[in-house]
Amino acid sequence: MRCVGPGLDSLFVDPFTVVVVGGLVALGVVFWLLGRYYPGSGLEQIGQRSARELAERREALEAEDLDQMLAAHNERRRARGESEVTADEFEATVLRELSEQQRRREG
Repeated sequence: MRCVGPGLDSLFVDPFTVVVVGGLVALGVVFWLLGRYYPGSGLEQIGQRSARELAERREALEAEDLDQMLAAHNERRRARGESEVTADEFEATVLRELSEQQRRREG
């Protein structure tokens, strides 16, 4: 046995330490390979969706809501004997009312 430093008694490493460190390294490599080459994303594995998918779903729901609201609005207009409103006409009305509100706030 040769003394190399103040804390080491020999040049040889305890076999248990080699097995534990080697096992941890092997486990890390296995997890890295699983993450790298497994199909799909980690979000899919736990039932989550990406931000892009959530935004697309939200936009689809908002478009569906707009269609439903416009249909209900037009149904009430038909019941009163008024003409129906298209989505473009309704959007123009909303923009005109918003600009009028902004103008009133400023002056």
